[in-house]
Amino acid sequence: MSERAPAPPGPDYSLAVDYTPAAGHAPGTGRYVRELVRALVRVPAPDLERLRLVEVGRAPRPMAGAALGLQGPDVVHTPEHRRLRLPKRTVALAARLHPAAGRWIGGGCELFHRSAPGWPPAITGAETLAISEFPAEDAPSASTFRAAVRRADGLLVFSAEAAGRLIRSFDVLPERVFQVPVGTDHWDRDLPAPLERRSTRDVLVLGAVRRSRRPLAVLRAFEALRQRGSSSRLLLVGRPGDAAEEFRAALRSSPAAPHVRWIEVPDEARMPACVAGASVLLHLTEDEATPVTPLEAGRHGLGVVASPTASFREALGATARFVDGDDPAGVAVALEEVLEQAQDPALRQSWIKNAAPFTWRACAVAHLTAWKTILHGA
Repeated sequence: MSERAPAPPGPDYSLAVDYTPAAGHAPGTGRYVRELVRALVRVPAPDLERLRLVEVGRAPRPMAGAALGLQGPDVVHTPEHRRLRLPKRTVALAARLHPAAGRWIGGGCELFHRSAPGWPPAITGAETLAISEFPAEDAPSASTFRAAVRRADGLLVFSAEAAGRLIRSFDVLPERVFQVPVGTDHWDRDLPAPLERRSTRDVLVLGAVRRSRRPLAVLRAFEALRQRGSSSRLLLVGRPGDAAEEFRAALRSSPAAPHVRWIEVPDEARMPACVAGASVLLHLTEDEATPVTPLEAGRHGLGVVASPTASFREALGATARFVDGDDPAGVAVALEEVLEQAQDPALRQSWIKNAAPFTWRACAVAHLTAWKTILHGA
């Protein structure tokens, strides 16, 4: 249970959002916060009296400016921006030493929404936490995660599987968990016209090159695909992670290397073209609590070959092919079949239709409903 009982609010409420990742990170949590707020400021919510965006730290802000999308004639909530340009160590020390620091950091709002467990520290009032991934039980961050889950008045997740995991494994009461849809319309929203689809049989991989994303298994599967006579190319779009050096070494000795391209510094403006230029997304992963990446691909008419995680099965159902990443020959067969299916306009439309309801506006509306329930009990 939550360790604090928030003060009963009035019918109107003020909301603060930890906006730190929004300007600092293009994908992942940064995209979630940025796109949630971008939609939130455009959704009429008469009881949302004040919206405050809180940034903490001195990190670079590559997504700042027009990319944040906080201005325009359709904006109905003009947010207040609060930037605390202080080192994180200074903020953490202030939170330990000064009882009033929590209200100062959070901007004095009745509800604070965060996406990083335990950060910013010492927020007063009610708070919610969005959970897109679970740490391993032996990970250094596991204790911080558990403490944040206990502290939060509401936990927002992006799949029924994640909700069930919180209830089963973290002893969370079901009424504290709210499932919300993830958004997928960020890449096509600002295009002047729909991208013309190129006739390729390319395989796309999105996301940082981390061990949890199984890049070596991806490479072995692609090698097997080429050995079957396929002329496909492999495009990886993602920053170097903890498996980057292993992947580079494997790629140097791979017979498929001439047909592999790795974009190590993704350009957000080029992402729609990268996606539209492929036919299939290959997404192997150990565990993900959000189906955002395969849904992004499906929205653009790509077939999906993916690991059989519960969140993927829930969102994609029969529109995806689920595979065992430890079986490169099996993955290659699935890729070959889905690459052929991707040439069928009717099948592509079915993939697009499946992903269409997952919009950032729907995500924002679901958040507003959850926050109202947490604060007002209705």
